[in-house]
Formats: sequence, structure tokens, C-alpha cells
Amino acid sequence: MAISTGFLKKIQRWVIDNESGEVLFLPFQAQGNPYKSRVLLVGAFPEPLLQVNAADFPILAETLVDKDLFTDLFRDEIEEASREYKGAINFASYVAEALNEQVVLSSINCLNLESTELKQLKKDKDPLYLDGFTIFKEVVDEFEPEVLIVQGSSAFKLFIEQFKARLVDLEVDDLALSVQALEQKGVIAKLELDSGKIVNILVCRSMGAYGKEGKTFGEFKANLKQLLK
Repeated sequence: MAISTGFLKKIQRWVIDNESGEVLFLPFQAQGNPYKSRVLLVGAFPEPLLQVNAADFPILAETLVDKDLFTDLFRDEIEEASREYKGAINFASYVAEALNEQVVLSSINCLNLESTELKQLKKDKDPLYLDGFTIFKEVVDEFEPEVLIVQGSSAFKLFIEQFKARLVDLEVDDLALSVQALEQKGVIAKLELDSGKIVNILVCRSMGAYGKEGKTFGEFKANLKQLLK
């Protein structure tokens, strides 16, 4: 898709760290216009791990709305990514083929660094680490999805820490249940955005368990299909 000047500036603000001028964040990945997507799938931190020069930002921005270009340019990095990331890609493909809906990928914290660096920044309560949460909140409020899927226990823990105060219409009594148990509950709560729009929250196991076809995710797929009718 052609990226408007206004959206390009927004992506630049999300991707590049103000202090260092470096590309340090990976706010989302989409196939086409993310504003038209009804589904946002989020993990804890973004993958794959990218190292992109700030001078190449315009190309990076294009890849964020073009999955095929992203795959071509970052093939090696994707190869090194986790099973969770690869499962998320397979899940997004299923939703596109079976439900004719685009899934946008994002992360509760959008800071795209090595795990050892992330742990140290978290320990230090570094502003850079906190910026990762702020960017995700801006992404959600900007794209206004109908359904937000939190995958995996690490992501769900971060999600509750960051968003519990904004949740409404809780459908479960115990948010401390395992993600596997919450996966079977369907919509566990709703999130109120800055615009007042309400987003349905689903929780599931890590997409590392999805594999290629998601055979053990049958009930979860059925719940999503029902929501998107």
C-alpha cells in the first residue's frame, strides 16, 4: 500500500528513538493497510530481531505494510526467530485464508533488542524500556482493532500490568488462570480505547504451540470466527 505522509511520520516516531536517532522499535507488522485490520495479535516483545540503519527507515516503513517485502528483506532474521513468531505467521495466514481477515502483529513492549539487553533495561527501569509500552498503547489506540489476541503467558502478564485499569466487562473471575484455561473462555474482557471504542480481548497459548496448522487451536479458532461474523 502507498503510505501517506502523515502515517509515515507516525511510523517514524514509533520506530526511531528520539535520543539516539537509532531504529530501536518494531511497532507492528501488517499485510496492507493496518487501519482496515480487525485483529491485532500480540506477544511480549517483537520479532524478528532487526538491525536497520536509520537512513533506511523509508524502506523499513514499506516492509511494515507489506509482508512479502518484509520476508524478502529479512529472510535471515526470520529464519533465526522463535517458534512463537513462526506460529504467529502461520496463524495470520490461516485467518487470511479461512476468514478473509488481516491480522496485524504487535507486542506489548515494542522495543526490539536482544533479550539480555531488555532484561537489563527492565531492571534499570530505563526510559527506553518504558517507551516500548507507550508505543504499543499508541498503536492500539491508532488502529482500533475489534479483537486483540494476547498470546502466551509472558505477554498476558505484561498486558495485565499495563492495561488492567482500562479493562471493562470482565467475563472471568480470576485473571490469574493459565493462558490455556483463559483460551477456552472466549472473550475474557473488553478494553476501552482513548476514542471510547471497545475492543474484545482473547487470550491463547503461545503461538509456538500453533505449529503449521494449529490443530490444537480448534476451539480458539471457532471463538474468533464467531466474533468476526
